[in-house]
Amino acid sequence: MAVRGFDEAEEKKSYGSVFLLGSALLVVLTLWAFWDDNFTRRPWKKFQAEFHRLDYRKAREAYEEQNKKLQADPAYQELVKKLAAERASLKSGESARKLHSLQREEVKAAVRFTELDQEVKFIKSELEEGWYEYDHAVQQGRSTKPYEERIQQLDQEAAKLQPELEAARQKRDELKEEIKKVQAGIKELEAELTKVAAERDKWLRVMENATINLGPLSFYKVPTIRQVVLEEFDRSRFDQPVARVDRCQSCHLAVNRAGFEQAPQPFRTHPRREVLLADNAHPPDKFGCTVCHDGQGAAVNSVRQAHGEVAYWEHPLRRGAKAQSSCTSCHVDAQRLEDAPLLAQGQRIFEQIGCTGCHLVQGYENIPKIGPSLRRVSAKVDPTWAVRWIKNPHELRSRTRMPNFVFKEDEAVAIAAYLWSVSKEEGEKWLATRSLPSGYREGDKDLVGKGKNLVGSIGCKGCHGFAEGEFSTPVGKEKDLIPNLKDIAEKAAPRWIYHWVRNPRDFSPDTPMPSLRLTDNEALAITAYLMTLGKPANGNPNLQKQLEDGKNIKRGESLIRKYGCAGCHDIPGMEKESRIGVELTTFGSKTLEELFFGNRTDIRQTWDDWTMHKLKEPRIYATPRVEQVMPQFNLTADDIKALRILLAGFREAKAPTRYRADWNPRAAQVVEGRRLMQQYNCVGCHEIEQRGGFIRKYYENPALAPPPLNGEGEKVQSHWLFGFLKQPIPVRPWLDIRMPTFGFTDEETNRLVAYFNGLSKVDIPYAYFEEWKVPKENLDAARSLFSKEYFDCLSCHQQGERKPEGPQEGWAPDLTLARTRLSPDWILKWLRDPQKVQPGTKMPSFYPGGPDNILGGKDDRQIEALRDYIMMLGKGAPAAGSRKVASR
Repeated sequence: MAVRGFDEAEEKKSYGSVFLLGSALLVVLTLWAFWDDNFTRRPWKKFQAEFHRLDYRKAREAYEEQNKKLQADPAYQELVKKLAAERASLKSGESARKLHSLQREEVKAAVRFTELDQEVKFIKSELEEGWYEYDHAVQQGRSTKPYEERIQQLDQEAAKLQPELEAARQKRDELKEEIKKVQAGIKELEAELTKVAAERDKWLRVMENATINLGPLSFYKVPTIRQVVLEEFDRSRFDQPVARVDRCQSCHLAVNRAGFEQAPQPFRTHPRREVLLADNAHPPDKFGCTVCHDGQGAAVNSVRQAHGEVAYWEHPLRRGAKAQSSCTSCHVDAQRLEDAPLLAQGQRIFEQIGCTGCHLVQGYENIPKIGPSLRRVSAKVDPTWAVRWIKNPHELRSRTRMPNFVFKEDEAVAIAAYLWSVSKEEGEKWLATRSLPSGYREGDKDLVGKGKNLVGSIGCKGCHGFAEGEFSTPVGKEKDLIPNLKDIAEKAAPRWIYHWVRNPRDFSPDTPMPSLRLTDNEALAITAYLMTLGKPANGNPNLQKQLEDGKNIKRGESLIRKYGCAGCHDIPGMEKESRIGVELTTFGSKTLEELFFGNRTDIRQTWDDWTMHKLKEPRIYATPRVEQVMPQFNLTADDIKALRILLAGFREAKAPTRYRADWNPRAAQVVEGRRLMQQYNCVGCHEIEQRGGFIRKYYENPALAPPPLNGEGEKVQSHWLFGFLKQPIPVRPWLDIRMPTFGFTDEETNRLVAYFNGLSKVDIPYAYFEEWKVPKENLDAARSLFSKEYFDCLSCHQQGERKPEGPQEGWAPDLTLARTRLSPDWILKWLRDPQKVQPGTKMPSFYPGGPDNILGGKDDRQIEALRDYIMMLGKGAPAAGSRKVASR
């Protein structure tokens, strides 16, 4: 039968070249796939291989250097010789024979002990079996006699072997001790050599850890993934906890190892490793890296992917100082983080330049308005000055916090018109009952001189500057927290100034400006001096008509609502106005798609660039169609950077409670109290939390300046501090500067007391001083120590009406106040080491080294006696609260 379709020529054609080419291609693709899978898509292997080589080379160099030092060290060489000689002595001669003999005997003794021990164990096993059979017979009602006999027999056998076992154990142990004695010289020399060569051997171990050995061959360690799993750290789209995988240390192998501070990335040691990565801080094996630095921790296919610098990844790597923004995820109180200075600065700026007046942010909802009340503004400022100020405040005061809204002249007039219309009635009513006393003489040199001296001495400069470039508390780099008064005469009339400095809250009940308890004459003198600062404004006759124009008033109201002036100022009729800006609670989580760049094509499209330019030039993204109203703050580059870092921390996700630090009521009290302290500018005069005391620059003798308040919560009693803040009394009456009366509410005062207690970590604010337990011996001893023959305490300290001798700059607080003012435990701490408690204090240190002839020369007893005596000094003086209960 014929075969259909058979082509003999086709059958004879060779396809060998095709198969060869296909096989070759298969081999190439297989090799490529292997290479791509193991190297191209696993760059971390290359980094690990490089690090192992770097680690080995570094360790070898250090090893050789240390070894060279040891070879040149005569003491080390002497030890080596002694060890060699000692070992040689145990290889031949009498010592060697003795050692070998002891070792043979020790082996025999050990074998004999093992045999006896095994035999005893077997007997005990049979005993367990016998007792089982006995119990079983009892339960079944059978005869137990054969089992009792068997148990008795086994007990006798075990008792018989026990002395032999103990004797064998004793002999074995004695032989071991004899061997140790013979070898003691070698062991001692080896231990001494180990100690001397510890540094060299450390590097030897590093070399061994960087390599693996296969017989005579040595290789670098095989790269492996290094990952940290943070259990329940993130939340799923269904708000369920999920683990976060962090593999950053697969490349950054030396992040927690010292010695690689100058190595190239990714092999460099973490900055301040011993602090930031300590076990009580952020150990990498618990926190990983992405908690602080973000990035895509699970990605290992490329560096860009691992750093999260790819499209649509919402958490790209936070480089450099931007890592500080992550601190707010775990820390309630960022102001106390030593390694997050820009974040802390950003928080202060954010709160103090009025950002919260326009923008709602969770945790910042209750920050008070930073601007002055405008309810009686028509009675306070000159209208010409007001228009100029509204138009461009930076022209009048370059360091003001008030931003520039870039108003036109007619807009500024309209806003002033509305403010005058709503404040006129109340302003005129206030002025009607407050005239300028007849004793005021404008330009009187004596009065002006007296006022200038008062301004410089009673504490005004703790808040205000009085000349160009003079300021107290800064906000950021180039802003003032409190207005500079260099041109105050242009702004306000003497009548208003007099009543304002006399009693600020009479004009504005919510002002943070305190009362310095001025007399009428003092207030007149200060008014006369302030009226020399600047030139009174020349009235504009046309302006009054413009202020009364109904169209201007209506337009002004519209402008004030549009630009959100009520966010910073209390304005009649606008008490219920809401914030005009977007909420910023989750601003740091915004993606590029959520940011409006307008028509700007010259700005890089990144979150950082958008935010930086927005803060630098707030209306930069405006278009003919999209208006923007955020004002110009004229912030410096450093301030913008600090704010940008803070804003980057406003994220939707927060760390779970188990990962958070200082997550307790005390931390929240410190934050709230600090805000209140900043609102009233306590740091203008006092150093608190190692910051502030800006008024001290005006004093040649710091002893005459307000005291630092570091550790105040531990130092003073809580009920005394509460009363002092409510109604200050002179603690150092010889000083010219005055502690003002702020008029704190009870709630505010409690917040401040809790703040100081929180800073000092005072858990129990009250302590009971048991004065009836004070032995008479202590009081007698303390009287002697107080005397001129010993410490002469009253040469510096005031005691009631009794003043110290010597110049006032050397005087110290009244000790009769200590009973109600100071914490008993703090007094002990202070007397032990005043310099440790308050560095730079003039209080001398008497201990250690107290008098030998008082209380047996024991320092602790003398210190306690002094404390007891001090706490008894004011016993007869009236004191707030119980005399026997001392609060911390």
